[in-house]
Amino acid sequence: MDSIDVIKDLIAASGPGLLIPVVLFALLFYAVRGLFGLHGRRSQHRREFLEHWDPKRVDDDLWLEVTIRHLYGKPLPAHVIRTALSHPHASQALLDLSELWSFLDYDPETRSVSWQHKWHRNRTTRGALRHWPVVRYFLFALTSMAAAYYATRVEGISQWAFAALALIMGAAAFLSLWHSDAEKVAARTGEAWIERINATSTPHPLSDNAT
Repeated sequence: MDSIDVIKDLIAASGPGLLIPVVLFALLFYAVRGLFGLHGRRSQHRREFLEHWDPKRVDDDLWLEVTIRHLYGKPLPAHVIRTALSHPHASQALLDLSELWSFLDYDPETRSVSWQHKWHRNRTTRGALRHWPVVRYFLFALTSMAAAYYATRVEGISQWAFAALALIMGAAAFLSLWHSDAEKVAARTGEAWIERINATSTPHPLSDNAT
């Protein structure tokens, strides 16, 4: 008798109410396995990056942008990457910028950056927002657990509605925690990186020809 037969027997013995916890557990299992798989792919990308990294090609904009994007998954412009490479801790600088990049607006003509959202422009607000992903995680997680509990107490369409809510809130909790580093980087070094990038930025040659 395989595991599927065992589950069928348990559902037959306990009633359809057991189906919801089984489904939720299975989805949670695959979600966790997916996260570990994503971590494994990132490790593979790091190995491939080290194999293909060539300091002699740092002046090649296209090669540099494609190589860094392969590792970090963010479309950092070449001159921003070089600014990070000039940092004493280049690896950490690239990691911070890749986390921070989704919060920034980039002007390709002036090659300067600024905060995308007005709430990040205030230092106090940035400091408060660094704790928001954790707070949001607990809100989503508690809602997910409550919905999962009620899913075992009701029947019919209400049972599936609570189960769906539990699944959605659980996924939101994991995603909130997964992306929590971005707000921490924004509060810790975001303004410093904006100043550093803008200080080394010069107008792109193409913009000069267009005027």
